[in-house]
Amino acid sequence: MRKLLLYAAMCLIVSVTTVLAQSYQRVVVDVPRVDPGTITVDGKMDEGAWATAAHADLVTNTGFQMFTYPYYRAGLTEPEYNQLYARMLWSADTLYVFYHCSIFVNDSTGLYWDGKWKGDQLFISLSDRFGVDMEGWYDGNVYAAPNGPYHFLILGNKVTLNNGDTTNIPTEYRRFPTDTARVFNASDIAHWATVIDTATGLWNVEMAIYMPNAAADARIGFNIGGSTGSRKTAQDYNDAYAYYCWQPCVPDSPFAQPHGVVVPSYGSDPGFYNLANSDYWAILHLKPGAGDYPRVQVNVPQVDPTAITIDGNMNETAWSTAAHADLVTNTGFQMFTYPYYRSGLTEPEYNQLYGRMLWAKDTLYVFYHCSIFVNDSTGLYWGGKWKGDQLFISLSNRMGVGMEGWYDGNSYAAPDGPYHFWIFGSDVTLGGGDSTKIPTEYQRFPGDTVRVFHASDIARWAAKIDTTTGLWNLEMAIYNPMVNLGGRIGFNIGGSTGSRKTALEYNDAYAYYCWQPCVPDSPFAQPHDVIIPSYGADPGFYNLANSDYWPLLTFTSTGGTNAIAAGSGAGVPATFVLNQNYPNPFNPATVVSYEIPKAARVSLVVYNLLGQKLATLFDGAQAAGKHSVTWNASNFSTGIYFVRMKANDTMIGTRKMMLLK
Repeated sequence: MRKLLLYAAMCLIVSVTTVLAQSYQRVVVDVPRVDPGTITVDGKMDEGAWATAAHADLVTNTGFQMFTYPYYRAGLTEPEYNQLYARMLWSADTLYVFYHCSIFVNDSTGLYWDGKWKGDQLFISLSDRFGVDMEGWYDGNVYAAPNGPYHFLILGNKVTLNNGDTTNIPTEYRRFPTDTARVFNASDIAHWATVIDTATGLWNVEMAIYMPNAAADARIGFNIGGSTGSRKTAQDYNDAYAYYCWQPCVPDSPFAQPHGVVVPSYGSDPGFYNLANSDYWAILHLKPGAGDYPRVQVNVPQVDPTAITIDGNMNETAWSTAAHADLVTNTGFQMFTYPYYRSGLTEPEYNQLYGRMLWAKDTLYVFYHCSIFVNDSTGLYWGGKWKGDQLFISLSNRMGVGMEGWYDGNSYAAPDGPYHFWIFGSDVTLGGGDSTKIPTEYQRFPGDTVRVFHASDIARWAAKIDTTTGLWNLEMAIYNPMVNLGGRIGFNIGGSTGSRKTALEYNDAYAYYCWQPCVPDSPFAQPHDVIIPSYGADPGFYNLANSDYWPLLTFTSTGGTNAIAAGSGAGVPATFVLNQNYPNPFNPATVVSYEIPKAARVSLVVYNLLGQKLATLFDGAQAAGKHSVTWNASNFSTGIYFVRMKANDTMIGTRKMMLLK
């Protein structure tokens, strides 16, 4: 699949929101990996690989998973389809989608295409930028392709971006100042085939879509939908677009407004939920295949951004529940490093070295703490690029895109990534603040071949440094388009140990290290099953020049275990269960875990001894699986509390919890 020039522009401001987790729980669907050599894009789903594909079943003989609206057909009791479904597979940087529509053939609903906004239409919606909203128009957001959120508009055998019409381009998506309106072509990011039989109402569309985030264990926002064409309503009302979209959270209630979602100001409209708003799309989890490296996955809890002050101090309560990246602590090592010229080195020369992570919509908060032994060899000092102490923070929501293989930081790929920040003391940079050559696919306008990229365009930070004690704290708020509930990004932290001695003797003071939780307590061991670059073992390679082995951050409402969809590898529980919280007694936070055997509306509520409602831990639709939430009771006093679980308004159980302060 050819790479593209349609990369969205950097967002220059770190936006702040005080909205915490929505009650709406997106459904997560596992998508198997496929050998692309086994798929022929011909509009036929006749290859064996499709038998194990992921499902999006809007209309099948077992029921409905859709939200639609009868519009002018007041007597309609069910959607006018025999079958309506999609199947999904993936390979590196490519999502395969087979979309099947079989419609009743009569005057009202026989297949026909009468142009944009009339007749039958199909939509396929994708996003690897959960923290970025649709613009709210019905133009398909095509200027955001291939990252998204955007959608394809399909009319018969014509697969388009906004029907091939000229589209006004919002400022943040313009590739140069005069790039205000343009035609976007679906053929730039996809190839396809259709099979159509209007006599029987058969409409098949098979697509191979370039998706920068298509990689093992990545997540993609995804929806399919469309509009039912009707000649009769077109004639009577000049209106023949009766929208529908995939909504697996409302099984067998196709005309019911999905619970927990906003209703647009102009009224209930299924089209809104995949054309103008991407908050409710399902999530595709791209399951690893044979040979895929098993990346470590870490859940990151949500935070109210007003509770964090970027000042270089980790003294806010919210940090107590943050996710961990523990390279060096008093319990051991989770890092890969190299002694370089220090042949007698038995362990890394740090007292402590770790990161902490939290998130709010479109913003990742990172606290990076370094406490180094103070002596001639390793006392903190910054001798400039390639000398002295350095820290790196690496991010990517485009896991199907590789680093260029150089050590320039890939800064032209920010903020989507893969790229990294390069940090010297209190100076946070992209590419060391130097001019960077820009590969062709990242150039934003003709002649844009070399440029300085500024960290301040996508982040804010504060540092606290004490060279006498070897203390180096860095606190950052980083804009990342994928950061939102259910999102997932590649992430790493690392750096280089500065040494005055080796700088003097060898003119070489960059002793690289990086976070590698897959090699606990073996900091000088080459990580298992990773490639070794041609020039030999080099920890810097694994977060500076190659992003394939970075751990994964998943953004949850609490930091607890992610919801697991039915059919995933984790298995489906047999019954509804509310487990005892752990720890118990606790101070100030405890985890409440529970299991549900099928999709249900779940509520978890905390009460005191008087039966007064104190907190709602969760209230919304949830897929089958094992789930957990964290209750932080820092604002409550010592005592006995109860957590009560209901599923579909049926009582499941109550557990007693003891808070001891």
